[in-house]
Amino acid sequence: MIKINIKSKIFITYLLILIITFFVTTVLFNLLSQRYLIREARQQLRQEGLLIAKTLEKIPLKDVNIREIVTARRELKLVGRFLESKVLVLNNERRVLYTNLEAGDRRVVANLIRDDKNSIMEGFVVERIPIMKNKEGINGHVVLLSQVKEIKNISEIFRRTQLLSIFIAGLIALIIGSILGRSLTKPLENLMKYMIEFSFNKPQKQLLIKTGDEIEKLALCFHKLAEKLRNYDEYQKKFLQNTSHELKTPLMSIQGYAEAIKDGVVEGKEAEESLDIIIEESQRLKKVVEEIIYLTKLENADDTFELTYFKIGLLAEGVVKSLKALAAEKQIDVEIKGDLETGGYFDEGKLRRALINIIANCLRYAKRKVIIDLLNNGSYLKIKIFDDGPGLKDGEEEKVFHRFYKGEQGGTGLGLAITRAIIEGHGGSIEAFKREPTGAVFVITLPLKSKEVCN
Repeated sequence: MIKINIKSKIFITYLLILIITFFVTTVLFNLLSQRYLIREARQQLRQEGLLIAKTLEKIPLKDVNIREIVTARRELKLVGRFLESKVLVLNNERRVLYTNLEAGDRRVVANLIRDDKNSIMEGFVVERIPIMKNKEGINGHVVLLSQVKEIKNISEIFRRTQLLSIFIAGLIALIIGSILGRSLTKPLENLMKYMIEFSFNKPQKQLLIKTGDEIEKLALCFHKLAEKLRNYDEYQKKFLQNTSHELKTPLMSIQGYAEAIKDGVVEGKEAEESLDIIIEESQRLKKVVEEIIYLTKLENADDTFELTYFKIGLLAEGVVKSLKALAAEKQIDVEIKGDLETGGYFDEGKLRRALINIIANCLRYAKRKVIIDLLNNGSYLKIKIFDDGPGLKDGEEEKVFHRFYKGEQGGTGLGLAITRAIIEGHGGSIEAFKREPTGAVFVITLPLKSKEVCN
């Protein structure tokens, strides 16, 4: 298969358009120009005939001085050129009173005498004008005719002029097309080179393409895509580093205590305590792995959302009950207020887990109170969760949702990352803010979907 670059494709397409345009223009011009010239010639013949007929109305057609009234040779001006016209004057008996036709044109004269209609006859454009008398009616006819051959000659001059114009215009158009093609392909070549040289490890300056069209937008989109890819690559590297750290710590602890028991360094009660630590670290390790797997499923859309209708107030009350022991231990009061009767279609299990993660996080830092406020905005449900703890540090508003980002009293660092994945999986959003004067606030926005949309 022959490969053609875009510059050649543009040039070939441009050339084909020119050829088709010139071909159609030439054909239409040849078809219409001759008809136009014949029509113009007929109109002018008619005007001349009317003038002659009007003059002859005032004299008897038997008068031999008709020759002096009708000039021996008349000229017809057509599109800037003069054509010779022929004149034939007939009386009512169809006798020729005057004509300037040559003797060799007797057959044409005979046809004109027999025919009462205007036509293109035997290479002539014919116009027949009656000579009127006030009381007698038609007293004769003036017949004017012009050769079609002369009209065609004018049309041929136009055709040659048109072909010369087409050739010159085509040559100019090809030069302009070549320049335009180069102006289109040059930015694309620069963009292609920029894309080939793209590397995660090698920083690149932004490619500046100022064409003011879609190519400039394409370059800008690629630059944004490159930035996103670099950020994602950096994010993945940090994720792997954090994951390895989170897994390495409990594994080292497990290995150390297991080797101590094996070597007999610890015995008796200490050995039992060491085994308890091994079990505890194994459970912690298992929890981290499970949360990593669950978060990966959520972010890769492998875990489907089963939407069912339920009241959000009942869900919030259930979550608070499940965290009652933790709240009692820290002597923190949890209050639920707002539109408790608001219902919607959500994945109950996943949304429950998201609320547990946030409320448990607030309970870790709260001093005396955590407030859950439910607000129905018509098409959206807002869940605001406040605490009266120390609040977020500057710049933590987005970081708290990153994988393995931990506060001073944090757990695995995956809870809020899982929460955001669940909320976004519902088509919603979650934000964290610093509350004044103290504390943190989490705002969840969820669309209230109808049954038809969910199905």
